Amino acid sequence: MNSVAHIPRAITLAEFLALPEEEPSLEFINGRIEAKGFPQKKHGVIEFKLTESLNRFAEPSYLGMAIPELRCTYAGYSIVPDVVFQLDAHIGTDEQGEIQNETFHPPDIHVEIISPDQTPRTAREKLTHSTSNGCALGWLIDPDKKWIDVYRPGQPPMSLALDGALEGEPVLPGYRLPVAEVFGWLKRRRPERPTTGADPV
Repeated sequence: MNSVAHIPRAITLAEFLALPEEEPSLEFINGRIEAKGFPQKKHGVIEFKLTESLNRFAEPSYLGMAIPELRCTYAGYSIVPDVVFQLDAHIGTDEQGEIQNETFHPPDIHVEIISPDQTPRTAREKLTHSTSNGCALGWLIDPDKKWIDVYRPGQPPMSLALDGALEGEPVLPGYRLPVAEVFGWLKRRRPERPTTGADPV
């Protein structure tokens, strides 16, 4: 089990980055270390489906890439958002022409999903930091209480109604995902039984 008890409280960002990775991930937030919780099913489903939705829109035109649980280190923080969308220009390549492994740039879209054992406080702090340091768009999603807040630079968070939609501007113009569809992913789907036309016995 992940614990921060063995880590000195007075630690620099450079010292934090030298620590071995753990599961769940540790984050360096405003000079303190916090452990992410293990995601449960609702969290995991929204994380997976939202990543898939963003990539389905962006990848055909090489606009960028959505990646779940990507460590991003920038402006004194080192965090692991639930979903990160990076524009193509910010992905970077290494000497072999492959995707650059480490990320020292804020997300272009930063997504946090609340788990049952979490409060929104830390997620809000991370989103505010991101949108104050180069991130153009943030989404905070609560699967249990069915609400979504939108973060943009220099603006207070905006709550979306259930009949509203997530919109990708200015990062992904034209991307639109209804709030109802996001929470609809949580419905248990079962295959319909074929109709035979025979009378029941």
